[in-house]
Amino acid sequence: MSAEVISQPNVTFNIIPGQEEISNAPQKVLFVGQKTTAGSAVSGELQESILNDNSEDTLFGANSILAGMIRAYKRLNKITRIDAIGLDDSGTGVAATGNFTIGGTTASEIGTYVVTVGSNKNHNYSIAVASGDTPTIVGDAIEAAINADTKCPVTASNTTGVVTLTADNDGTAGNNITLRITGAVAGLTSAVTGMTGGANDPVVTSVFDVIGDERYQTIVAPSEYGTTFLTDLLDPRFNATNKVLDGVAIITKTDTFANLQSAGNAENSQSLVIFGNKAKSTSTFDGSSMVELDHVISAQIAANRSERLTDGANIANIVIATSGPLDSFGGKDIASLPYFNTPYPDLPILAVGDGFDSTEEASLNAAGISLLGNNIVRNTVICGEVVTTRKTDVAGNPELTFKFLNAVDTSSVVREFYFNNNRARFAQSRLTLGDLVPNRSIANPSSIRAFQVELFQALGGLLVQSDETNLKFFKDNLTVNADVLTGKVTLTMKVPIVGQLREMLGTIQIVFSANN
Repeated sequence: MSAEVISQPNVTFNIIPGQEEISNAPQKVLFVGQKTTAGSAVSGELQESILNDNSEDTLFGANSILAGMIRAYKRLNKITRIDAIGLDDSGTGVAATGNFTIGGTTASEIGTYVVTVGSNKNHNYSIAVASGDTPTIVGDAIEAAINADTKCPVTASNTTGVVTLTADNDGTAGNNITLRITGAVAGLTSAVTGMTGGANDPVVTSVFDVIGDERYQTIVAPSEYGTTFLTDLLDPRFNATNKVLDGVAIITKTDTFANLQSAGNAENSQSLVIFGNKAKSTSTFDGSSMVELDHVISAQIAANRSERLTDGANIANIVIATSGPLDSFGGKDIASLPYFNTPYPDLPILAVGDGFDSTEEASLNAAGISLLGNNIVRNTVICGEVVTTRKTDVAGNPELTFKFLNAVDTSSVVREFYFNNNRARFAQSRLTLGDLVPNRSIANPSSIRAFQVELFQALGGLLVQSDETNLKFFKDNLTVNADVLTGKVTLTMKVPIVGQLREMLGTIQIVFSANN
């Protein structure tokens, strides 16, 4: 009997992948906020990977808190994945109300009123006034302008010049919708009554049950929902077992200096960032000195943070890269780049005297409150130092390691880099206390130790201080203990991360002659 094919000698070559550096997980952002009845999403359900097709308006209602947050985020960042949990108004919710009041008798000249509801950029209306117009006519024009804006968070109703505004979402968030009217018309007067009376927010105690072990590096929610539900989720995730789940919540609060300082001092979490917005109240202005909705500000901050940490993202418009051109692209190495001086061109310039002064800024930062403000020429809003609310360890001792968000970000990406690459390198490995066998998957304390050093060097310079002195420090403080019986390897290490240049102190002595 003959063989069909004879092939000698038998030769087989297997192709296996090379051992490559494992990148950190892509950024994901989670939004939590109220929807309106027009939204198609089911309350409490997780909506994943929301596209750049305005679907947030359909899902949550165009005039809802949640849709407004997502739109603001997408104006700055269209590349990072976002998920959202929409919530119905509370069954006992009460909507906030306020009003614009046009008084007087009849306009005796042509003029213009500019009316703002919540956002100087998005809900700003120019109302033309003709000579002879009555308060009712002007009020009707204000009502029409506001109600024609399908994304405005309030509904207007005019009665003889008193334009009553009712928040489209119930609850306390409506109390913080800024109202402003500017302009003067002879024969008429104008005034604002701030939004108030909003009560009973949705219950958020179990809102995160739907995410399971899904990781979100950034979570954004209205500050009115409180902070407990955010820290209850994120603080235990900061050092999770056998997984990387840590993230940071970002909220913005409008209040007085004293109340913001108290709010910051009441918190103590490396996973919570609070931005402060100064409250302002006059006869024609009531709300936030920076005329933007608080939750929209938080969304914009989240957009910049997640884009900075997204591999390959073009971030030249939000970083100062003149002295470091490689910093114009996002990725893990940007975690250590300071947040201060990040521009926010969508946010309105603060009027002179409307922001916190430098002494108040320092006190708020110490309390765990971060701030936005004007640049030195007052033509763009920029970020100040971004701090977390972390101040002490569990024993109450001062703990500065995680005071700044940059330190949290840097520590997080370093830990994730070690986690991912160790899992990949030792995914299926024998363990011995003896010598290694060439071309076999086997590890011993020496090889495990050597791999940790390789990872440290791979992070060198931008995230960890990897000069010879710090490399020696890392090696001296790296221990690897192996138990072959249980298969357990215990590692301890001290990783010196880079910091940020936050302050420069110099002395200049003035002389009148080089001979002095």
